[in-house]
Order: sequence, then structure tokens, then C-alpha cells
Amino acid sequence: MSSPISFYTLAGEEILSDILASLPFMDADFKSRSIDAVSQLAAARGPLLKFALPFGGEAWLVTGHALSSSFLADRRLSKTSPLQDQSAPETHRLYRHLLVTDPPEHTRLRRQLRHALAYWTSARIEALARDIIARRLAIPGRDETHFDLVAHVAMPAALEIACTIVGIPLDDMARIHAWNDRLTRSDLDGTDQAAEVADEIEAYLTGLPERKVDHAGDGAWAALRRAASRGDLDRREATALAYLLLSAGYETTGHLLSSAVWLLAGDRETWRTVAADDDAAARAIEECLRFNPSLELSTPRYAREDFEMAGTTLRKGDMVFIALGAANRDPSIFRTGSLFECPRAGLAQHLSFGRGPHICPGAGIARVASRTIVQGLARRFPDLRVSADHRLEWIPGLVMRGLRSLPVRTDSE
Repeated sequence: MSSPISFYTLAGEEILSDILASLPFMDADFKSRSIDAVSQLAAARGPLLKFALPFGGEAWLVTGHALSSSFLADRRLSKTSPLQDQSAPETHRLYRHLLVTDPPEHTRLRRQLRHALAYWTSARIEALARDIIARRLAIPGRDETHFDLVAHVAMPAALEIACTIVGIPLDDMARIHAWNDRLTRSDLDGTDQAAEVADEIEAYLTGLPERKVDHAGDGAWAALRRAASRGDLDRREATALAYLLLSAGYETTGHLLSSAVWLLAGDRETWRTVAADDDAAARAIEECLRFNPSLELSTPRYAREDFEMAGTTLRKGDMVFIALGAANRDPSIFRTGSLFECPRAGLAQHLSFGRGPHICPGAGIARVASRTIVQGLARRFPDLRVSADHRLEWIPGLVMRGLRSLPVRTDSE
């Protein structure tokens, strides 16, 4: 199946006219075409350019696949700025986790996270996801002929997976969702609730008793607490890692699920192949990851020192984002990369989970859970399709990429 992609020219003008690129990721209309806009900008200006940040300031944007791969593993870039303003408020301890640390500290934290997730093998993740989708589709009284896949399946299923893995009581899922929603709204309206929400989440996590999760294995939070009691982590590090698993795993997997259904259900043959063939379903999820990653841009990095790359000098302290979505459509790596094609060869080269020391530690969980849930939908609803009159709306945001809603129909046409 192929989907044509139209290019987007900013403000109807030549992209080359601005020295500092305007990429309004917080605008819903732009967000619907943002990967294409960045790809076109890269074709015009090259793989490294400067753009204006939504709330002021500027940063470098890396767009080409080769340069993006290099930057993701470049030790000259740090996850913390070497020019931090000492008068600026300190980052809340709950947000000091893998995304804002460098080796060797990052390596130490990552090792403990890997131990905390050891119980969750692919087979256990698949069994968990299969159980969740079966229960989600068996809720009494639900009209199965049409529903919003984002609100009723994708996000709740992803949240239940994250809560189960971490060891959060499922009765508290609504609280986790509410906290996440407050943070998202804070980003969109420019208010800063991050510290207030972090205090509430930290108090909640530290108040949870150590417990066994329903599937007879320790939740990751209990394992992280034990690591803290052994002295392998301090208590604040353990809490921050538990929060990272909960927040990052929930939102990115939920967006992947809704994106995958949007992309795959539009072609009857592809949708039925996904239902029938596990390997084909796994490859289809990889193409969904490539074409429409849940992280459109990487989280930021900072130049540790002055250095030159691609004929451009980066200065110490410069902020850098990698355009994962645009890199995944680089035609030098993926011929016809601007098209969604299933099946497609060479998918191991996509960058949706990153590369290098900061590659996503939950990539395997997301892959297996998403494939299992999408297959569950395809098997239950062979005629599932996006409602014909629905106009896709993407949630504005600099880093994350996800659908606000996805109304679907399951009855025969």
C-alpha cells in the first residue's frame, strides 16, 4: 500500500528565503505536514540547519539519515548543556533520568533499568498485550460498529501495559492519565506545571507498597526499589526511572498503535495479511515506525565544545535536535521514502528508536505489544477502516507525534 505525500511550503514562500527556518510544530495545521516540511527543507538547505524554537531561542536540526545516525552516537554531544544558567531553576529530580544523563552515569542507570525489566520477555509481553486487547474489545454495552480508536483502544491499552510492567495498580490508571494530560496541556498552552505534577507523581510512587503484579512477576518499580536498597541506585534515581518507564512507554506506544491502524487498515489486503501472519505483522509495524515515528524529533542534545560537522561549525552549548521522521524518509536510504509501502525492505535502518548509547530501552516491548494489539484488532475486525469523513488531526508538539483521535468503523461497507 502506498500513500502519496505532498510537500509543504512555509507561508507560501520560498523556504530558502529565511536564514532561520520557521517550523511551527505547535501549530496543528503545520503538524499535519511537518515531516514533509522538514524533508523539503533538508532537500533545499542540506542536512544541518537552524530553526526557531516554539517558545523562543533557536536550535540546530539534523535531517539526513547519515548525519542523524552519526549525531545520535556522537560523544561531542551531551544530554545536558555545558552552559547551564546557574540562576535558572534546577530540573526536578523526577525528570533526572536516562534522557538527561550521559555515560558513565547513563550506562549505570541503564543497566539497572535492564535488570528491572528482565522478567518481561517477549513471550510475557505478547501474553499481556493479547489479554488486554481481548478485554478491551469485550466491554459490555459498547457499540463495536464505530468508535474512537485512540480514546477507546490505543491509549488505554498502552497505559495498562505500562502500568502492569511498572507495577502500578490498575485502579490508578486514571490518575496516571490525568497527570500525563496535565503535562501535555502545559506544553501546549505555555504554562509550567511540570514541577507541580512531578511532586504529585513522586509522592504517589514513593507511597506505593512493593507488590507482585498480576502476571506473577515483580513490577519494575519493586525491582528498582530493591536496587536502591542494595545501593546500586539511590532512591531518587529509582523513582525517576520508574516514572520514565511509565510516561515514555505509555504515550509513545499509544501513538504507535493509533498510527499503525491508520496506516494499515486503509488497504484490505495488508490488513488481512497482518491478521494472518505474525512475521508480516512485525514487518508492517516496522514500516509504521519508519514512516510515522512517535518521536518526530529526538529529545535535545548540546554541543560539549566547538566542532565542525557537514561544513558547519557548532558552538559549545548549541542545542541540537535530530529529525527522526525526516531521516526515516531520506531517499538515499529508503527509495520512495516519502511513501508508506508495506512490505518494504531495509527497515532495520530506521531511526525511530534512536541509535547509540541512548537507543530506546523499551523498543522490544513497544514492538511486541504493538504487533500483538494490532493483530488482535485485525482478527476481530477484518473490515475495520477509518471513518470516511474524518480529517486527521495531529497533536501539536515539538518532539512527540500522535493522532488526537481516530474514528473507525467495523461494519461491512
